[in-house]
Amino acid sequence: MLSLTLRSVRGAINHISTRSLSPSYTPLALSPSQDSSTSSPIASSNGEADFDSLPAQGTARSTAYNRLLAFLFFLLPSFIQSRIRPGAFKPRRMHPTSWLDGLRGVASLIVFFFHFTDDTHKGLLMSYGVQRDGDKAASSPLQLPFLRVIFAGKPMVHIFFVISGFVLAYKPLRQIRARQFDSLQKTLASSVFRRGFRLFLPTLVSTFIIMFLRYYGWIPRKAKGSLYEQFDQWQHEVIKILGFIWQWDSSRTPDYDSHLWTIPIEMSFSMFLFVVVTGLSHVKTYVRLAAVVGLGAFCLRHGHYAGWEFMAGVVLAEVQLIQDAHKERKAALEQNKEAAYIESSVGTAGLSDSTADGSRRRSVAKLIFQGFLIVNLIFALYVAGWPREKWEETPAIDFLLQHTPEPYRSRGQSWPIFIWYAIGAVQIVLALQQIEPLRRVFNTKPAQYLADVSYSLYICHGPVMKVLHHRLMPYLWEPVGGIQGADMGGRFLVWFFGLTIMAIPVFWVSDIFLRVVDNKCVEFARWIEKKCVIDE
Repeated sequence: MLSLTLRSVRGAINHISTRSLSPSYTPLALSPSQDSSTSSPIASSNGEADFDSLPAQGTARSTAYNRLLAFLFFLLPSFIQSRIRPGAFKPRRMHPTSWLDGLRGVASLIVFFFHFTDDTHKGLLMSYGVQRDGDKAASSPLQLPFLRVIFAGKPMVHIFFVISGFVLAYKPLRQIRARQFDSLQKTLASSVFRRGFRLFLPTLVSTFIIMFLRYYGWIPRKAKGSLYEQFDQWQHEVIKILGFIWQWDSSRTPDYDSHLWTIPIEMSFSMFLFVVVTGLSHVKTYVRLAAVVGLGAFCLRHGHYAGWEFMAGVVLAEVQLIQDAHKERKAALEQNKEAAYIESSVGTAGLSDSTADGSRRRSVAKLIFQGFLIVNLIFALYVAGWPREKWEETPAIDFLLQHTPEPYRSRGQSWPIFIWYAIGAVQIVLALQQIEPLRRVFNTKPAQYLADVSYSLYICHGPVMKVLHHRLMPYLWEPVGGIQGADMGGRFLVWFFGLTIMAIPVFWVSDIFLRVVDNKCVEFARWIEKKCVIDE
């Protein structure tokens, strides 16, 4: 039935012209193919869809009909468009760090799950067996360690920062290792120039839309007396968000969308990263690695967790390039190994035994290292399930809380968690980088689609939920006895169906925002850079 429907729609679309509304799929926030000019929270290699069409029919009626169909086709999510017109989309080009894009997309999805859960299912954010005060419902299996990671949104933000550090540094480090210093200067200059546009233009548009949603009552927040007053409040909020850049990794939340608190942090430490990479561009590799590790540890020790995460990303990018170079040398040696074995028969046998012993030792060392990484990954995933309240009642979490160092411990709020999230984020990305089977899931089509919409999803899920959440959820709670009267099973059903229903408009709006706003902001940044730079 689904395939028949798609064929029918495809046949209708083939008779319309959609060139004027063709979606453009440019790489998102943190793709190496964007010369590291991206973020956040946040990439694909789809080309621009080229919708060839038949000549328009002559009558005004058919023209209007064609335009209507073209507009309706444009409103479809991109993954449905690609099913209807598969030939109109260029094949996705995968690159060595595509798994990072997929990881970012999955992390953005988990952030959405977290904010949905936090609105009306706060009990699920407690540890298994621990209830909120006054809550009589039994714990859900979703609250078990490791399972609860599916809505552990806070640690995903820290993974964003590690990914940002990795991808922003990847191309500059590759140019450094190739001694391409002229190209390096252009890359860094372009990244610095476009970074602010990339991060803040989409958020400027989203908060501008929120301004109207507030004023006209779509978001339950007291509106100003006039549209001008609402606009004045918005522009002051924009200035305040831009001012957060100078507060480094402060977790102050913007009034117009609290989820955007990470964007100024992305900007601050992106600039920090560019300065570090520039300053260490002419030193030896081991010196650069030691310096970046030292800077990251210094940041972590003095309360700048995001600095540690960005610097860890730089280290992981350097390690990736070192390993890639080693693989290339190894492949070259394999091609020439016949010449290396032109020895006497005795010498060849001895060399073969020595080579076999060395290979076994390397295999054992690799297994030990991967075991170490898996243990670290297990620790990081357990920490990612840090409960919302009553930390001291959770096994192992209470131990970490008691051993949280300053300045994190005395700052209150979520600060005691940040250092453990920061360490865990690095452990997760490192494990995925080094264990190839774990990376495969992030190179799948669903993960890569999430990579496409990751930044838009991060920006849009909050406003969409604010508009719909309070209108939808009462209808779901009523059959199970309300929030207080529902048992564990009823709460799970409300959570599951509510999340499923909410995901439809969230992804639909995010997909359109990607094509109409996010990609256009990327294009605008490139255009204005081209207009401003000096011709050589």
